[in-house]
Amino acid sequence: MRTEVTESQPFKNLKELFDNVGNLKPWPEIGELRDSTDYVYSGLEISAGRTRLEKLDREVHPKTLLCHDMKGGYLEDRFIYGSESYDSYLFYHWSVIDTFVYFSHHFITVPPFGWINAAHNHGVKVLGTVITEREGIWDVILESHEEVRRFADALILVAKFYKFDGWLLNIENTIKSEQVNNLIYFVKYLTENIHEAIRNSEIIWYDSVTNEGKLNWQNELNSKNIDFFLNCDAIYLNYNWTKSKLKNSLALAKTHSRDIHDIYVGLDIWGRGCPGGGGFNSSYALQKIRHEGLSVALFGPGWTHEFFGSKTFQEVEDLFWAQLFPYLYVHVPIYEEEVFKTSFCRGSGSMYYRCGQALYERDGKRFKHKPFYNLSLQNPQISVPIPHMKFTSSPQLPEPKKPKSENDRSECSKEPIQYVYETRKNVIRVLKNVVNIENKMPMHRTVRI
Repeated sequence: MRTEVTESQPFKNLKELFDNVGNLKPWPEIGELRDSTDYVYSGLEISAGRTRLEKLDREVHPKTLLCHDMKGGYLEDRFIYGSESYDSYLFYHWSVIDTFVYFSHHFITVPPFGWINAAHNHGVKVLGTVITEREGIWDVILESHEEVRRFADALILVAKFYKFDGWLLNIENTIKSEQVNNLIYFVKYLTENIHEAIRNSEIIWYDSVTNEGKLNWQNELNSKNIDFFLNCDAIYLNYNWTKSKLKNSLALAKTHSRDIHDIYVGLDIWGRGCPGGGGFNSSYALQKIRHEGLSVALFGPGWTHEFFGSKTFQEVEDLFWAQLFPYLYVHVPIYEEEVFKTSFCRGSGSMYYRCGQALYERDGKRFKHKPFYNLSLQNPQISVPIPHMKFTSSPQLPEPKKPKSENDRSECSKEPIQYVYETRKNVIRVLKNVVNIENKMPMHRTVRI
């Protein structure tokens, strides 16, 4: 009988963090971040079917961040030893992702064990999230430099203990104006010290609170959030940007001699105020972001599962990513002795196999299949677009209305309009959260003898 920790959990308040940080409960072995090559391949070249791909310098090309937010987080993925919920959401397009953020609305979101292992096995960094959505919490933390350092040191210790790679900082409440300088000091201290403690670590600031302490999303890099950006590794811009705001962001970053690829432009797949409306039309916004040479933060990719359900997940997931692939860059993990080995297991299934043979468990007098969901069992995946899944025809979608609130996820389901997409082989009809994928009628040819 196991006595060790069986679930990954967040810290829900400051007291819980400080009470436990000196006595963290160990998990089973956590995989180290796999190294990757210093070059990438263009998804556009791969989508076009090029047989010889050009190696591109990874340092001079934009990056892709994936921010996973699904139903409050800590669902079946929280179980360290897995569960039998084999139809839960999973992710396998790791080759086009540089950084994975596990997001929830708990104060300190520690990425679950399985996500860390799956991402690290593919050479992808994993960040937790620090989020506050009500006043008062930061009053204590920002009381003095000593309290700032205490909190930052605790965050570093947690990340180092559980072997993930940093934090997304998301402050969704006002800060007292007299404490803003201490907030900037916190960002600077946390960034500098986590770099010393964890190799390749990252601290990313979300565009929310301004240097006046106001909760006011800027949707660009400007004078109101530049101080936070200059004291950490990157900024994650809110989703309601425009072309002019992207250009403003570029210009300001260059003025301060910062790499423009440290600007992650938010793309909300749920469509809340984001250009193009998200969903299957997310490539509209991504194309605009890449046109400016900027990095992207894809928010809510679990939309493919959460919105449409588990029965159509794999088809919808592959369709969705096929549209984004031309604007992404493929990184190449480095394998021991350059030998790539995999069973292609995605970390879930309706039954276990070993050496090609199905495994059964005894259920009374009978044997039955045992389903599983365990992201730590995910083997290396090869993520390439399936050419016939690229849309050849798409509807003209309206620009999204401004959401009622940041958490309003109704944008994709307000209007009962049927949208029709086509690929070379299929017609895809979407009405609210129902998707039908139909095969096109085969072409009849006249054969002359």
